[in-house]
Amino acid sequence: MYLKSLISAAILVAVASPALSQDQYVRPLRPGEDGSARIQSSISMTLPVKDDDDAAAQQQVALRSFYKVAAGSCAMVVETVADTCEITGMTTNVNARDRSGGYGGSQMTLSGQITMKVKFKASLSKAAQ
Repeated sequence: MYLKSLISAAILVAVASPALSQDQYVRPLRPGEDGSARIQSSISMTLPVKDDDDAAAQQQVALRSFYKVAAGSCAMVVETVADTCEITGMTTNVNARDRSGGYGGSQMTLSGQITMKVKFKASLSKAAQ
């Protein structure tokens, strides 16, 4: 019985030793990498449309609102979790719905994605450890 326990303990130590002795490997940065990450944000806005006003002008107003939100998103990322933020890509899609006489009137829905390149604050990675 004692011999069985001793053999079991020896096997357990032999199996666990390599796992316990490993160092954490951190991959070095490749040339051109700067330690940054990508963040994607999706935005959707629905705005009322005035049937009497120029549709193109209303679409420009909606796009301008979207771009202001996009710029504010990058500013918010820097304020909260990142040292730097740069918008690297953006898509937008505008759809109009005519509800002629229906509830809520005509609407314009603008949706899009913002891709940002960020460098996270060093204090965040220290807090995670």
